[in-house]
Amino acid sequence: MAENRKSAGRERLILQHWRVFRRSFLSLLSSPFRTCLTLAVIAVSLAVPMTFYVLYLNAAMVTARLNDTCQISLYLHRELPREKAEAFTERMRSDPQIRTVRFIPREEGIVEFSRLSGFAEPIRYLAENPLPDVLVVTPAEEIVADQNAAESMLRRLNALEEVEQGKFDLMWVKRLKGIASLMRNLAISLGIMLLAGVILTVANTVRINVMYHREEIMVMKFFGATDSFIARPYVYSGILLGFFGGLLAWWVNEFFVLCASYIVNELAELYGEKYEMSLLSFWETSAVVVVSILLSVVATKLTLMRYSDR
Repeated sequence: MAENRKSAGRERLILQHWRVFRRSFLSLLSSPFRTCLTLAVIAVSLAVPMTFYVLYLNAAMVTARLNDTCQISLYLHRELPREKAEAFTERMRSDPQIRTVRFIPREEGIVEFSRLSGFAEPIRYLAENPLPDVLVVTPAEEIVADQNAAESMLRRLNALEEVEQGKFDLMWVKRLKGIASLMRNLAISLGIMLLAGVILTVANTVRINVMYHREEIMVMKFFGATDSFIARPYVYSGILLGFFGGLLAWWVNEFFVLCASYIVNELAELYGEKYEMSLLSFWETSAVVVVSILLSVVATKLTLMRYSDR
């Protein structure tokens, strides 16, 4: 019997919560303009830092890909015999700071230069090949990741007697890393400010609802209703606002990222590349929705604490 009473009590409690939840949902539908305005503010406030976060993730991925393609071009002395050039190549392959070494003989270099430069006809009339043998060196990952180490390695290779000049342009990779870092900092800064905006927006919506039902709340208190019972529909309203606001923020973020992806693809095609921007994963999107719900509940609780004694 006791077990049956406990089961019946749980069912009544679940039914009460369902009725309050349904009433909260209908209450939001009864004022569509205010609800839509609140959802729009929540969505924009969450979508802006989300978009910067997605851009940061993509910039970091591009930087990682560029690190794999960073190479040092070593131009050997033109008078260096081929045997010594090949021996130097083998010595470079045994260097622990170097991943790969590709030897480009001057004969192959002049053919490639003719094809890429468009000066094939004038080059045919040259008395001799002006290009030197070239070594294309790919440094180890830890060298590329550390600019000081990369510059130190370049100075060391330039000092070798077989090398006339070495080139390693890391400045553009450094700029891209700076842009990625800027996007990350913007996502954090804007996220903090705009999340505060979410709390203020939901708090204002709840405040308006409380003031609108002020007389009803006074009557409920007169008949002995507890603060938790009175707060329950407003808490559910906050949960609903946070949930739908988070979903709308995800949609807005997807829209902007897809628009940016179209532009990035066009830009990549100009360089003969193809790049597909990554979007938020399911778990990241779920985390955004959960954060939106938690912020809305916090805003609701804070507002109800302020107006509970009025």
